[in-house]
Amino acid sequence: MSISFPRRKDLTPRRRPAGALGAAALSIACLSLAVPGHAGAQAGAPESLVKAARAEGGAFMLYSSSNEGLSRALLAEFEKEYRIKGSYLRLAQTPLVQRFATEFDAKRNQADVFSVSSPVPFETNPQWFSPLNREAVPNLAAWPSRWVAKNAFTWTTDIIVLHYNTDQVPQAAAPRKWSEVIDPRWKGKILLTDPRVADNYMGWLDGLAKRFGADFLRKIAAQDVKLTQSGASGVQMIAAGAYAMNFPTFPDFATQLMAKKAPIATQNMDEPMLVSLRVIGMVSSAPHPNTARLYLNWLLSENGIRAACRLGRVSVAGDPDGKLGCTPVRNPEPLNDAISPQREQELLRSIGVGGK
Repeated sequence: MSISFPRRKDLTPRRRPAGALGAAALSIACLSLAVPGHAGAQAGAPESLVKAARAEGGAFMLYSSSNEGLSRALLAEFEKEYRIKGSYLRLAQTPLVQRFATEFDAKRNQADVFSVSSPVPFETNPQWFSPLNREAVPNLAAWPSRWVAKNAFTWTTDIIVLHYNTDQVPQAAAPRKWSEVIDPRWKGKILLTDPRVADNYMGWLDGLAKRFGADFLRKIAAQDVKLTQSGASGVQMIAAGAYAMNFPTFPDFATQLMAKKAPIATQNMDEPMLVSLRVIGMVSSAPHPNTARLYLNWLLSENGIRAACRLGRVSVAGDPDGKLGCTPVRNPEPLNDAISPQREQELLRSIGVGGK
């Protein structure tokens, strides 16, 4: 069993505080995805909030681990509606959290809104974020309470998917269940997103181990998989034909490439259908606090939901049935984002990757 690293940069250790299991409070609150109706009771925002945001002047900053194409497009839609520009920084989750923590501790924070696919940073570092309620973000009143924490809310419930190169993998042959990725035909053709770069990828590994056992992970390693640092880099390599498939990853990483007719397709994986909760909040030392509130309010509006689901293949927590154009999510299994360091080491050893 061997896993090689194609031109990977060194990754610094994830510093998971001892109290990381506190994140279970938000995860447990989000276990049921059968939310009646949908969010977005308000199409807009109170005029007082709009005026306050415009008075701040200058672009606000979004720090996000989401696909940069989706972040850019959403900010453009927000600007179109409110005539307020925004900019963004996109990094994989672990380096994004580390950069934000460094800037926050040095009192050089640039971020207004922070978004990652895990509740852990919001639970373990509450001082980083402002409390959220319907007074601060009016559309929270229409968002199902099970998706709302004290300082953040779950925005999307993203399905962990597989991307494949359509020139190398016929649609009929593409794996549809996680149990199918260990088929010998895929040996040497798999690009695995390094589970250490984000809590949700580690949660995916944990979910497969719970369903199939550690021996299944060893069979993945025996496929002679290569590692990539993120779903964003993985989809580029698949589109270029360097490998046949990449997982774990998310649908929105492939949206722009598919629009350009790149030879790439997305497969929603089942049995189990594992979903990652994208959590978002407002930074407590936000340079543009009113603009941050306005942007969060817009994401929860019907306009914001429709824009997100038009621009990317996402599943939004307030539209589980896809009535507003989102990808429906049925019979999902939310990832465990609060995995102990000991458990992480066990999982990594099973796929032949050294710990940190």
